[in-house]
Amino acid sequence: MQAGVKKLKLIVIRVDRRLYDLLKKVVEARGKDISSFGRRAIKKELTRLNYLSDEEKKALGLRDGND
Repeated sequence: MQAGVKKLKLIVIRVDRRLYDLLKKVVEARGKDISSFGRRAIKKELTRLNYLSDEEKKALGLRDGND
């Protein structure tokens, strides 16, 4: 593995059609993709549950997960 390259893990979730359609609409409007939206949502929840360090929260622009 190259230096500085992170090995990614695949996570699969199931959502109903309504949630998928809404999610797709939101990410397209923001010029993002579902994966990046999901990663940010997970990080926000981990922040809310106080699992991320202050440094990680600051890097995300989050303090308590309610941002």
